[in-house]
Amino acid sequence: MPPAPLRIRAATPADLAAVGRISHRTGLLGAPIERFFPDEALWTDVFVRPYLEAGCCNFVAEAEGRVVAYVIGACDPEALPRWARRRLVRVLLGGLVRGCYPRFLRDLLYLWRSLRQPGERAPSDRFPAELHINALPEARGRGVGSALMTRFLDCLRGRGVPGVQLATTERNEAALRLYRRFGFRVYARWRSPFWKPYAGEALEHLRLVKELD
Repeated sequence: MPPAPLRIRAATPADLAAVGRISHRTGLLGAPIERFFPDEALWTDVFVRPYLEAGCCNFVAEAEGRVVAYVIGACDPEALPRWARRRLVRVLLGGLVRGCYPRFLRDLLYLWRSLRQPGERAPSDRFPAELHINALPEARGRGVGSALMTRFLDCLRGRGVPGVQLATTERNEAALRLYRRFGFRVYARWRSPFWKPYAGEALEHLRLVKELD
């Protein structure tokens, strides 16, 4: 039986749990991050909610009514920090009070290391937008990444955004092929020990950029 057709649509805040689930299942270099960050709800609130509430040009791919892939981003480099100042503490405290993060202490090491992770960014005046794109294993190889990327970049152009940037690693070969196909180029490289506890070795991080004007 052929796979169900994919439908691309704009993401909404109602997609938070579905997008968070995909992000959590692909957070370890495309594999589940649960071993090192067990609380899916906390992962979602920290790494996904800011984009759905304060980002732009967010899209999901559905198969038989189920979200199987997404692209989320921000057009303004200040949008997510501004959201964090206004909302993050309230969101996290609310989650803790409601018992949404039962294994919170096991998540802290990853959170602490991610906050301290070294890295380089491209100039925000030339590349103000950023993006994250992921798909469940069963949705890969069906052109979903290209479809989502096309919608995302067209949305940025429609908003007059001059450029976009993202971070990935040398290990993310499938994603790198997608980014190169869409004209992204390497802006910076740096060797980081961040992934060593999770991947068994330090990995080379890449900052990729693309001009849109």
